[in-house]
Amino acid sequence: MALTADRSNTCSNGVRFIENKLTGFFMKAKYFFLALAAFLLSSYAASAQKGSNLLQLSGAVAIPTGELSNVVDVGYGGAIKGLYGVGRQSQQVTLEAGYNRFSVKNLPSSVKANYSTVPIYLGYRARMGSIIIEGQSGLAFNHIEGSGPSGTAGSNQTAFGWALAAGYAFRAVELDLRYQNSESGSDTYVIRFVGIRLAYNFSL
Repeated sequence: MALTADRSNTCSNGVRFIENKLTGFFMKAKYFFLALAAFLLSSYAASAQKGSNLLQLSGAVAIPTGELSNVVDVGYGGAIKGLYGVGRQSQQVTLEAGYNRFSVKNLPSSVKANYSTVPIYLGYRARMGSIIIEGQSGLAFNHIEGSGPSGTAGSNQTAFGWALAAGYAFRAVELDLRYQNSESGSDTYVIRFVGIRLAYNFSL
């Protein structure tokens, strides 16, 4: 029994160590993407070249990660994105607004609840042949809502959010894998997930 307890404590300490490291990484990532956003705005203002301008519509399957995966089922989402070409290379400044929703699992049939987030992100996207890489940061408007026999209740929080994505493009169609995260002072509002997104680009 003592050996089992020691192993449990060691495992618990290891998990805490990893969580602390990840928290530090996410904080550094926050400031990195804020700096990136400022750089992109200045680059955009200074750029005299015109690239490819697109409007993108997309739908996605959202797979929750971390603590959220213990609370909600796999979700879904959609987004609209403007892509403004800068420079002579295949690079673009992006502005995206999206919606992602997750249903809370293991509830009585008379009770329903969900998590949702509306991200508004500024980003930078580079294309190398058919491969696309993109980094984004901005605000995430997170919402939690529940309803049951006694009524409906909900709460909101605005948080810093960021995303990293890599994908493959075939003509106007894109398929990408993305990790999206919204920081929060309360674990209740932290929404992190891996998204598998299918998108279509319209030329402007």
